Amino acid sequence: MVVVSERGNETGRVPCIKVLEPGWNTVRVLGVCAGMGPVLTCPWGICIDKDSNILVADWGEQHRIVLYPTQGVGWPIVNQGLSSPRGLTLLPDGQLAVSDSMHHCIKIYNGLGELPL
Repeated sequence: MVVVSERGNETGRVPCIKVLEPGWNTVRVLGVCAGMGPVLTCPWGICIDKDSNILVADWGEQHRIVLYPTQGVGWPIVNQGLSSPRGLTLLPDGQLAVSDSMHHCIKIYNGLGELPL
């Protein structure tokens, strides 16, 4: 599985996350329908956890981290304390590291959405 972010603004397209299968066909589009979770305004960083859930750094209007599960509706897991999150990764111990570009730092969360260390 490959996941790509499309910021959309430069191309005139809607910002979204596309999930691609090994043949490069789009199998899922995230962040465009409020019925499936938060609508994205400017997705940048993305990562996939061990359960194939997709995490997105969305720095547009709300400066948040959104989790889209493999099935069901997505939700914000961090929606306070960030200013222009641009990248994220999951560390070996399960912690979430987020680059907070306007605060010039990396914030590390104990778990998905728990307070920073």
